[in-house]
Amino acid sequence: MPEVAGMPEANVSSAGVPDGIEGLVEAWQSFGNGWVLLDMVVVLLVALGLGAIIAYHPTARRKVSTLEQFEQPKTLLMYAVVAAVVALIVEVQPNMAFVIFGIGGLLRFRTLVGDAKDTGRVILVTVVGLCCGLKIFIVAVPATVIGWILIYALDQQAAGTIKVSGVGEHCLQDATRTYRALIVEAGCKIIREQTKFIKREFTFIVRAPAALDREQLQAKFDTLTPELRGVVDWEGL
Repeated sequence: MPEVAGMPEANVSSAGVPDGIEGLVEAWQSFGNGWVLLDMVVVLLVALGLGAIIAYHPTARRKVSTLEQFEQPKTLLMYAVVAAVVALIVEVQPNMAFVIFGIGGLLRFRTLVGDAKDTGRVILVTVVGLCCGLKIFIVAVPATVIGWILIYALDQQAAGTIKVSGVGEHCLQDATRTYRALIVEAGCKIIREQTKFIKREFTFIVRAPAALDREQLQAKFDTLTPELRGVVDWEGL
């Protein structure tokens, strides 16, 4: 079995996984080598940093016009970490490359796990589990910690849309200003705004804090006068 520098040698099975309690103990002993652990952490952080440079490219951010486009950087960051973990696994177990490829395809196209961001989380959990099965804990633990911190940081702000319809045409502009003020007052940042006069509706793409109280904001919408009040549809918040 190819080894990561600094990892202790162990008897291996035909599948290339360390055998018995001795192999299990030796797998955990890898954490005794600080340089090996640092190497794993640096690889994951560099992958995350370089992924962020691409994900938050200023040209792409200026062209954001939909909720999916705004959420796309979160997906790219998750996949950057997944790819780094996969590379670390393949470095230790080259024959696992095809297995990981097959698992990724199965999860992406044959499993209903939600949007691409959720798929990234599922694949990350899967490859971490694969690390544990191969007793590559020196990869599994840093990947889990960095993945947890990444998910927590990305979920501190949620993006979504607030669409208001059914407002009278003569009150559409006043209603737009009123709803905009209430949304900003709730701590949200409006990313994009679109008004369709023919359909008598307007839509806000917003970035909201994790502590947003949707029911409280809806209650404020409901207190508006009948002329300004419309039917509110929420997505992603």
